[in-house]
Amino acid sequence: MLGGAATFYDGSVLRNVAEYLGNRIRARGELIPLGYSWTFAVTVDATMAIIVVVATLQRPYADLGMCLLAIAIAVVPDLAFFFSGIRFRPSIMWLTSMAAAAIFLFATSTPIPSDFAPLMLVLMVGAVVALSSPLTGVLATGSAALVLVAAAQLHRLDGVAIYLPVLGMGWLVGFLMQTQRRLMIKQEAAQAALAEHAVSDERRRIAREVHDVIAHSLSVTMLHVTGARRALQQDRDIDDAVDALEDAERLGRQAMADIRRTVGLLDGSPQSPLRTAPEPDVDDIAVLVDDFIRAGLAVRLHVDGSTERVSAAEGLALYRIAQESLANIAKHAPESEPVVTLHITRSTAELGVVNQLPVAASADRTSPGRGLHGMRQRVELLGGAIDVGPSGDTWSVRASIPLHDAGSSWIPWCSA
Repeated sequence: MLGGAATFYDGSVLRNVAEYLGNRIRARGELIPLGYSWTFAVTVDATMAIIVVVATLQRPYADLGMCLLAIAIAVVPDLAFFFSGIRFRPSIMWLTSMAAAAIFLFATSTPIPSDFAPLMLVLMVGAVVALSSPLTGVLATGSAALVLVAAAQLHRLDGVAIYLPVLGMGWLVGFLMQTQRRLMIKQEAAQAALAEHAVSDERRRIAREVHDVIAHSLSVTMLHVTGARRALQQDRDIDDAVDALEDAERLGRQAMADIRRTVGLLDGSPQSPLRTAPEPDVDDIAVLVDDFIRAGLAVRLHVDGSTERVSAAEGLALYRIAQESLANIAKHAPESEPVVTLHITRSTAELGVVNQLPVAASADRTSPGRGLHGMRQRVELLGGAIDVGPSGDTWSVRASIPLHDAGSSWIPWCSA
C-alpha cells in the first residue's frame, strides 16, 4: 500500500497518464477534418458543454434524469471520436444534437424563460454547415427550424421569433467557416505545387551546372590528351607530352572540385564547405580562356568595360556561357581560332563567342542540345536575350544581360 502510494506521489503514474493522453490527442488530431484544428474541436465541445449545463440548471430537479440522458446523447460523438478513434462525422453530431434538444424541449418541464436548449441546435447547424456539403447544411438547418417551430406550436418554447434568426446566424457562421476551409485547402495545394516546382527548378539548375562543368573539363582534357599523343607519336617530345598530361590532370582535379561543390548544393547544412566554395565569376573568363589556350585552342579574348558592374549571378551566367561555347568549339572545331568579346556598359553586359564553322560540322551544329538550352535558361532567368546559330561561315553565340546593382541579390538563387 505504502509502496503504491509512494509510486503515485513519485509522479510516475501521472507521467504515464499524461503520456497516454498526449499520444491519444496526437493520434486523434490526424482525424480532424482538413482545414481545422484542435482549437475548433475544443471550442465546439466547450460551447456545447456550457449550453447543456445551463439548460439543465434552468430545469427543476425532477427533470434531472431526462437532462442527464440528453447530455449523454450529446456527448456521444466526442466520446466515440476520442476513445474509439471514429472519424468525426457531421451527420452524427446532427442526429445526436437533434435528439438531445428534443429531450430538453419535449420531455422536460417547458417552456423555460430564455431557454438555452435551442442553442444546441444553433451550434449544431454552425458545425454541420462548416464541415459538410451545402445540401447537408441546408437539411440540418431546416430540420432544426422544424423542431423549434414544433416546440413553439406545442407551447413548449417561447420566443421562437428570436431563436430562428439566431439559427440563421449559426448557418451564416458555418458557411463562412466552410468558405475559409476551402480557401485554406486550395492554398495548401498551391503551396505544395510551388514547392514541387521549386524542387524541379533546383534539380534543373544543378543538372545544368554539372553539365557545364563536365563538358568544359572533358573538352579541355581531351585537347591536352590529344596534344600529348601527338607529341609522342609525331614529335617524340616527351617533355611536351608530360606538360600536356599534367595540365589534363590539373583540370581533372579542378573538375572534380567543381562537381563536388555543385553536388554540395544538395547538402542541407548551411555551414558545409561545399556550399561556401566560391562560384566562378566574370573575372574568371580570362582564366578559362587561358586553360583552353594551354590546351591548344587558339582563343582570343577582348574585354571592354569595367567588370565591377557585374553581379555574382550575372558573372556566373557569362562565365558558364563562355565555358559552354568554348567547350563546343573544342569538340566540333578544335582547329578554329575563336574570338571571345566581352563588352560591358553601365546597363548591359554583352558576350560574344565567334568561330569558323567547319563544313563537316555544320550539319551537326544546327540542332540545339542540352548545353545550348542551359545557356538560354541562364540568360532568360536574368532578363536577357541570347542568339545562337550559324552566320555565314561562322558560328556565333551572342548574349546580352541587363546589369543591376552588383551588391544586390535580386535573384539570389541564380547565383548559388
